[in-house]
Amino acid sequence: MSFSSRFFRFLLWCCVLLLAAYGLGRLYYRLTGGFTLGNITYNLPYDPRWDPLPLSEEEKEQVRTILAQKFSYLGKGCQSYVFKSEDDQYVLKFFKYQRFRPQAWLDYVTFLPGMTSYRQAKVEKKRQKLEGVFTSWKIAYERLRPETGVVYIHLNKSSNLQQTIRLYDKMGFEHLLNLDDYEFMLQKKANMLCPTLLQMVADNKLDEARRLIDSLIQLVTSEYKRGYADNDHALMQNTGVYQNRPIHIDVGQFVRNRKVQQPAVANQELFNKTWKFHRWLEKHAPALAEHLQMRLQEHIGSDYSQLKPRLTKGGVAALSHVSD
Repeated sequence: MSFSSRFFRFLLWCCVLLLAAYGLGRLYYRLTGGFTLGNITYNLPYDPRWDPLPLSEEEKEQVRTILAQKFSYLGKGCQSYVFKSEDDQYVLKFFKYQRFRPQAWLDYVTFLPGMTSYRQAKVEKKRQKLEGVFTSWKIAYERLRPETGVVYIHLNKSSNLQQTIRLYDKMGFEHLLNLDDYEFMLQKKANMLCPTLLQMVADNKLDEARRLIDSLIQLVTSEYKRGYADNDHALMQNTGVYQNRPIHIDVGQFVRNRKVQQPAVANQELFNKTWKFHRWLEKHAPALAEHLQMRLQEHIGSDYSQLKPRLTKGGVAALSHVSD
């Protein structure tokens, strides 16, 4: 066999092995959802900024009772893995820390020119991103609990919880976690907004659907009036319905900024946030699209006809967090 034939066979086998490795990796990810205990573990130092307001004794007992249940894998978002409680009333969220840690390979190439500063810049960017989510979770828990359904947050490792939870991953394997060692959120479980509206339409409950849309506008505008905004404009993906009321189910992009209390800023934000939702309603529930437009015109006033959507890449607004 000639050298060229052997070399071609070698390349062919390399391609086969790479494709097999890629296929196995995708299969593993599909089966597990990417969840591992390592991905929800991070050796973070204690930071007093992330200590939540203390619970009353009654609230402590409520949290203990909820966490005494088994929790099973439900899904994942951009920032967290989500597990639902045995009674299907709550969700438990753990950070996807692989999104907030610099890639491990950067540690091994710092000898190359410029790589040390490149790595440090990556570390700082990841740190700022994580701090932003921590800040948002704390706002949701301490300032917007009725609007977000957040029951409890734990953002510093501790020793006072002393509670072990039974967690079942996507493949059904059990994990026993000492919750003192993890950062997590406990939140009420809600149904998604759009399927709920479609079901109301199918059941001929249009008045109920209109009231839900009214409540949604009231929810968002009441936050603006208090100086809070959700920078994530993916309203359809991030809104749920709990006991016939809308709540935010993704709470990773909240900021405090008095700028949003200005009517012009608030109106533009509201228009941006409802733009894709309105288009979806036009396609799937035209009567509700008309109702949403009417309510937006009533709230925004004569400026409504002049507004155009200002949608950024990824649908994330640029309002910064400004501490009081």
